[in-house]
Amino acid sequence: MSEQARRTKTVFDAVTALKAAGSTWFRPGDVTAHLRASGTPFGAWEVRGELSRLERLGLIVLDEDCATWRLVNGAAFSVEEAKIARGNG
Repeated sequence: MSEQARRTKTVFDAVTALKAAGSTWFRPGDVTAHLRASGTPFGAWEVRGELSRLERLGLIVLDEDCATWRLVNGAAFSVEEAKIARGNG
């Protein structure tokens, strides 16, 4: 797994953990706080970039009116899909 795919998967795993903990909607700061608490600190802009990547993959959606994100039902991370989204597949 490439370093980029690992970062994307780490953020995706944080999003799924937030959902498992009962958060339907989340903001980048929620993901950043979760990652720091789990010993994997990411910068706010790095998380925001990965959220855009996850949105392109169709795994999360943004509610522009509320500036919150949510995990798409049944979403699962795929390294191959991540490569295609980056144009490396």
